[in-house]
Amino acid sequence: MKKYIAIIIALVFVLPTQAKRRPLDEEKTINEIWARNDMPEFNDFKVEDKYKDEPIVFLARYDEFIGKSRVVTAGTVPPITIKRLSRYLVKINDNSAIKSFSEIEYKNFSANEKGVVGIRIHKQDGTIVELNPNDYIKVSTNLKDKKAKNNVTKIAVPNLQKGDIVDYFIYQESDMVFSKQYEYPLNDFAPIQKYRFHGDLTTSKDWQQSWYWLPSTIKAKETNEKDMSLLDFQLTDIEKKKKEPFSAPYKDEPRLKIGYDKYISEQKKGPLEKKFGKLNRMNKGAKDNQICGFFTSYGHFDSGLGITYGKDQKNAVAQIKKYISKQPNLTEKQKAEETYNMLSLLAPTLNLSPKDFWRLYSLLLYKLAISRSQGLVPDRYAGTWEDQLFEDDYNYIIKLTDGTYYYPSDDKINCAIDNPSNYEGMEAIFLNAGNKKMSFKGDKEYSKLQREKIKITPAEKNKTEYTITASLDDVDANALNINRTTSIIGTEKRQIRDDLGTYQQWDSIMRSHFNIKTTFKDDAKKNKMLPYIMNQYLSFMVKDSSFQKDAFEQEAKDYYYNKAEKPKDYKINSYGLFADNPNFSYSITSKVGELVRTAPNSKIISIGHLMKDIDFTSLKKERTKNIYFPNTFQYVYKICLTIPSGYIVDNLSTLESNVSNNCGAFKSNAKVEKSQLILTVDWKINNVEYSAQEWNKLLEIFNAYESLFNKSVVISK
Repeated sequence: MKKYIAIIIALVFVLPTQAKRRPLDEEKTINEIWARNDMPEFNDFKVEDKYKDEPIVFLARYDEFIGKSRVVTAGTVPPITIKRLSRYLVKINDNSAIKSFSEIEYKNFSANEKGVVGIRIHKQDGTIVELNPNDYIKVSTNLKDKKAKNNVTKIAVPNLQKGDIVDYFIYQESDMVFSKQYEYPLNDFAPIQKYRFHGDLTTSKDWQQSWYWLPSTIKAKETNEKDMSLLDFQLTDIEKKKKEPFSAPYKDEPRLKIGYDKYISEQKKGPLEKKFGKLNRMNKGAKDNQICGFFTSYGHFDSGLGITYGKDQKNAVAQIKKYISKQPNLTEKQKAEETYNMLSLLAPTLNLSPKDFWRLYSLLLYKLAISRSQGLVPDRYAGTWEDQLFEDDYNYIIKLTDGTYYYPSDDKINCAIDNPSNYEGMEAIFLNAGNKKMSFKGDKEYSKLQREKIKITPAEKNKTEYTITASLDDVDANALNINRTTSIIGTEKRQIRDDLGTYQQWDSIMRSHFNIKTTFKDDAKKNKMLPYIMNQYLSFMVKDSSFQKDAFEQEAKDYYYNKAEKPKDYKINSYGLFADNPNFSYSITSKVGELVRTAPNSKIISIGHLMKDIDFTSLKKERTKNIYFPNTFQYVYKICLTIPSGYIVDNLSTLESNVSNNCGAFKSNAKVEKSQLILTVDWKINNVEYSAQEWNKLLEIFNAYESLFNKSVVISK
């Protein structure tokens, strides 16, 4: 159902009228930037000895960010004009690197506000070739849709040679009306000799607030004068990004975040913004009060105070309460799950925004007398808790007294038992709600709030089981006919179900479960859903079957790394939406080529390739950053290969594995039984985050997987 998320959570915002910006004068802007004399590092072409063997080196990089309110003659909300300049000086040391800069790529803020690019090439003989904007060859663009946002444009840079130095910049302007965040990764795919940043984070007492976040290891100079906040820092010898397997938290990567908030008037500011003129990392009072501000502005709403729900939403509350009252034997967890399930079903036709979904769910728990705490957890990628300054990087969570966690997120979670574990192992701060109205008196009580590490789900509860039967194809001597049934419980279930399932099927199952006689269309009309939104839903429901077919074909390609033909048959056996039937199960039958080689009197079968194909190319002996997995997991395979009459298996013992350590395990064994070779595999990862020092232990497990994946079995007459 992920393919419907854009519609499911779509909100229509009517922005106040604002003055239309004139397009940038491309030639004038380019000339002005080339004429600037405040970037002397772009005149230094020396390559340090330690970088001479690098295919590419950034001799210099400079980023400039300016955000200022702009006076307009029409409208009620003066926009902030955001001006961004990024300039790069790149030395090409090897022919293999030419392709990397044969195209300059950048994103436009919108189709109506284009950026400006300037490109100069310093040749080895001392000549300078400057590309004229009129001669740019746009090799790839998706600007045909005038309404499209974040369009990517690529400009061809011809005739590059080894030894060339490319000096280019990308300048962009955009208007930001309410709020926006910007990120600057401070490392790149090649080393950077010199990096410099300058920001004019201009603040206005009446209109706007700005703040930034930097890792604590980076020392910056902050200058505050009246309504101006200038930010400057320099870095040297930034190592290039290393391709490492698996994710790592952003706190392991140098990056700058800049945020802006815009207010219609002084009275519309939140309590935190009224108290602080700006929120910069160096302001020691910001961190505690930032979190306090969130509790102040969200806590009392989430317990049902201050919210006036319309008639339709009150009817939904009554409908859910009535259903729960008829299930006297449900535990608190089951009540919470069923409440979440029904609210997920009703949310689209009630036109609930993600935030309102959270608030209404919290209100329902209060009305159902389900004791819980509510809290905040920072995004794992945002850095440490103390460094965190951005609201969008917090997630609101509910903890029931039985220890169950619920994570309302930006897209409506379709089933409460599918709790995502993206924040497991992290510290959350809770405000006790219980069955009473929440109260929080502000900054002085910050230290009294409950702090708790979110429990990590055991790997066995995040299990995927594969039952695979395979036999030689009668026509294609190199192929196997394979039927694969996948059964998933736990965190990974939601994503694969959203990919392969359909909104129509999910909606039908939920309505049957709750004995709701009305259809989606009935509810949409009753709740006065805008006709064009309702038609979008209905249109996608009609197209469900074709989307599902495409999704199953893609799943087979991904599993077998493009060696699978289009599935001959596929079906969903169980959606796994409820506690009494938690497994999402589906089956695919397809023919997979390149798995059999024939020799005189024998066949060599790549039996390891019946496991899921994983990219092992990035596995290395060394790792510099901590390792982050989205969740713990356990994969169990039972592979049954039919042995043709007259053949025997020669090398069964080579399929045995037994690797186990505190990070996880990989075990496999094989046997022949009733004309079948049966290979069983059990591998798991026990935690969500590991230090770089534990990489060797993880590598033992993944090397065992790779080794078995590359194993073949020989059957001979």
